[in-house]
Amino acid sequence: MEKRLSKIPPFQDAHIHFMADGQPVTLKDCQFISQQFLSQGIFLVADMGHKTGLGLEFRKSSDRIGSLPIKIRSAGLALHKKGGYGGFLGKGVSGKEEIKSTIQALNEAGVDFIKIVNSGIVSLDEGKPVTRGGFSDEEWRVIQEEAGAHGLPIRCHANSDQAIRQAVDFGASSIEHGFFIGEETLQAMAEREVSWTPTAFALLSLKPFLPEDKQYNLNRIMDQHLKTINLAAAIGVRLQIGTDSGSKGVRPGESFFKELQLFRKAGLNLEQILAVACLDQAEMEEGNYLLVEDNFIKLGRIEAVYFKGFLK
Repeated sequence: MEKRLSKIPPFQDAHIHFMADGQPVTLKDCQFISQQFLSQGIFLVADMGHKTGLGLEFRKSSDRIGSLPIKIRSAGLALHKKGGYGGFLGKGVSGKEEIKSTIQALNEAGVDFIKIVNSGIVSLDEGKPVTRGGFSDEEWRVIQEEAGAHGLPIRCHANSDQAIRQAVDFGASSIEHGFFIGEETLQAMAEREVSWTPTAFALLSLKPFLPEDKQYNLNRIMDQHLKTINLAAAIGVRLQIGTDSGSKGVRPGESFFKELQLFRKAGLNLEQILAVACLDQAEMEEGNYLLVEDNFIKLGRIEAVYFKGFLK
């Protein structure tokens, strides 16, 4: 029986790192990683940074050569509070002058947005949902003013309702991860058009390596996270598919379909998922499209990738 195939626009992954299983890579490795994205139909990625700034360097070299169909948007490196979570992602800063000078340097380096780490990561220990990290209101005012002065959007790693709401109040354009977000904060995000990249699979991928008690905590946290994704869609928050690929156990391309499956499990229908997973319909007018079966999310694969009208 012949497969029934449909055309859809290419995918975009709103949260990746140019790393391999949590480890640093080379520019040559970045080329290979990008080919993995392309093979899964991902034509745009947002690099959320590494302390080496390699993703930005790779974006610049790709732009010069024009060697890749995929487009890269990069933070270069992330800003985190000195003494808090985020050391491998970028630079620790504190105080007005250091924050200002670092954002100025990133602007001069040509970043596409500023990545702020405003909390730690999800903890699976009882009574301690999020590890240490984040900035004061005074420091956020400087971040907001300096990023705004250069026309740079702020994309913010934040877990816990308090850390997320603080980022929203100080002008973040997107919330990355966003575990333990509350309904009032979701309402504020919808009103201010702040997007949310839930990166659900990145947390779930830890499950096979955990003892039984922490697996229980993870399951509980994941159930709530998926319910919140459903609520966000109903409220009108602009969701994004982001995988955190490059992190330990999160593979480029493959993890994208795992994230789509979790959005499906959260209760979103195919139309809603395609709206957040795909680039604009205009891509298809340029000959950039994917061929998929109706149940491609469940299958975890696409059938073909076309770029400028040619099969890749």
